[in-house]
Amino acid sequence: MAEILNIKNLTKSYDDLVVLDHVDLSVNKGEVVVIVGPSGCGKSTLLRCVNAFEQIQEGEVTLHGERINPCRGKLNTVREKIGMVFQSYELFPHKTVLQNMTLAPVKVKKINKKDAEKEAEALLDRVGLLSKKNNYPHQLSGGQKQRVAIVRALMMHPEVLLLDEITAALDPEMVREVLDVVIQLAKEGRTMVIVTHELSFARAVADRMVFIDGGKIVEEGSPEEFFERPKTERLKKFLDSFSYSAK
Repeated sequence: MAEILNIKNLTKSYDDLVVLDHVDLSVNKGEVVVIVGPSGCGKSTLLRCVNAFEQIQEGEVTLHGERINPCRGKLNTVREKIGMVFQSYELFPHKTVLQNMTLAPVKVKKINKKDAEKEAEALLDRVGLLSKKNNYPHQLSGGQKQRVAIVRALMMHPEVLLLDEITAALDPEMVREVLDVVIQLAKEGRTMVIVTHELSFARAVADRMVFIDGGKIVEEGSPEEFFERPKTERLKKFLDSFSYSAK
């Protein structure tokens, strides 16, 4: 598979606190990379650095070989190619579901409004929310909001989709409906980098698992290797803390 995203020697700090410490990671086209680790290890910050929401102190992030962080201009163009979905949905509360989905394609990509609405309705239908197109975010459940946030990101036709703890704010019964959407995207060959604490979901969807601790990549490998044959004591301890057993 061809490499699409490359993170090299990435270092991010806040004053004297080093959050990411010389991280190297590449992502191939059509690959699903799932990142896990303890709270505060830097995994969400890594996603924000990839999409240039955070500036970095050392290293670089490239998409198709073009540097995107540190920023070298054309930031809006970059963010069209790298979509991001947050755990807090980030929907505009004063706009309907359909308006939330069509705003960026119409304003940024200059897509005809009727064409954008047609595509948005098709995506909403796929995730079972077409009947909610004229609702406002406050009229939706948490799971519905997150499904809208995912398909809104897809409206920009991103080459890479970043998903940051998208089930963290959901009640347990709503988690499944969101994860099913992501699993379907993986089956379609979407390139995704996912931060999650849902280990069973991670194993089901990942092509490659990455474990971060203390701002460094401690271990990575296939889901089978990662869960059944962890190489480091730190990963073994982390998996045990979830009472997770692959056997």
